[in-house]
Formats: sequence, C-alpha cells, structure tokens
Amino acid sequence: MNDATRGAGDRKGGWQRLTIAANRWLWRRSNDFAREHGWEIDRSAWGGRRYRDPRFEQRKKEILESPPQDEPISEPPPRKFSPGDGFPRKHPKIARAHGPIATAGLLWRWRSEITFAGVISLIAWQGPVAALLLAGAVLAGGAIPAVRRAAGRLVTRHRFQGLCLRTSMRTPEGRLPLIVHTQSIPGGTAMLIWCRSGMSPELFEDYIPEIRVACFVKEVTLHRHPRWAHLLTIELRRA
Repeated sequence: MNDATRGAGDRKGGWQRLTIAANRWLWRRSNDFAREHGWEIDRSAWGGRRYRDPRFEQRKKEILESPPQDEPISEPPPRKFSPGDGFPRKHPKIARAHGPIATAGLLWRWRSEITFAGVISLIAWQGPVAALLLAGAVLAGGAIPAVRRAAGRLVTRHRFQGLCLRTSMRTPEGRLPLIVHTQSIPGGTAMLIWCRSGMSPELFEDYIPEIRVACFVKEVTLHRHPRWAHLLTIELRRA
C-alpha cells in the first residue's frame, strides 16, 4: 500500500515538473523579451502571461496630475486653388499642333468611327437589301446594354478630347493627353490618362468644372497612380 502511494505521488510530481518545463519553454522568448525591455510579467492560471510596461502607468499619472492647458488653436490650412471660386486662370493659350504626327493622332482618335463608316459604305455598296439589314442590326445593337455602354464611353472620350483642344489641357507643343483605357463603372465612366511631358495632374484639377459640363456628368474624381506619376485616373459619374 505504501509502495502504491509513493508511485502515484511520483507520477503526479513528474507530470507537474513536465508541465512547468513545457510552460517555461513556451514562454521563454516572450519572457526574455519582456525582461530585456523592463516589462512586468504577471503569470495567470493555465500557463497564461500578461505583460505590462510600467512607463505607461507613469505617463498616465503625469497626465492626470498635470494642470489642464489651453491647446493652441491651429489655423486652417490655406485653401487649394479651385476653379469657380473666383480665382483667375493663368494657363497660357496653346496653339493646336500641326504636322504628320498630329494628323496620325487625329486618325487614331477617330479610328472607331472611320472603321464603322467604311463598313457601312462597303455594305451599302452591295445593295439596298444589305443596307436595310445593316440598319436593322444597328437598331438591334442599340437595345443591348453592353453596346450602349461602349457607345457612351466613346462619346465621353470624344467630349473630353474636344475639351482638351478648346482649353490648355495640352503640352506646350499642343499635344493632347493620351487616353490609355476607358471602362464603365457604376453610374459613369473611368478613363486612364497618360500625361505627356509638360503636363501634370494639377492641370486637370483646374478644369474640373469644364470636364463636368463637357462630359455630361455630375461628379469628377481624380486618382493619381500610387507608383507612376504620369498616370491619372478620372472617374466621371452621372449621379
């Protein structure tokens, strides 16, 4: 009977020592880190730990004991230049670009319309029946939402480029910004703009009211690319 009792006690003591060793091994890094930084360590049941930096208590005590001070009233930051607020525009008038490069750019901007006009002319040349079939296909395509969205993006792009030609949203040589991509978004259209050398996103910010009117939208939001400074996304929302 005594031997059995001693065996049970040895087993209980061995399990306790194993638990303590495992507890120390699990919390060894955390405890060393806390002691290195002077933190207080509270041991809870089942191997838990709670660490506390005594400096926070000291700082809290200093704040509570210090007399209240009147915080200085900071002046609001200066207002950013925003057109329509009475500020005069100082952008110089820029003449339109001419030459083979400008002509190539004009043909590229109207590539969709030129292609469509060529296809219509080719089909109409085949006879009146083909022309009627083409007209029916165009009317049927107008009822498809994807086609309407594509037509809306095309109109928005041309309206924006026409505004650039009528204002100073161009390079000093008269080159237009490059519209890399247009995409439909909920309630409007988004355009990815490539700013040429001599342009900046601030130039487009100055003409937000004109962009809003030219593109038939209510809200214009500009987003700069987080990495490339020459890329700018313009969101045009109708509502």
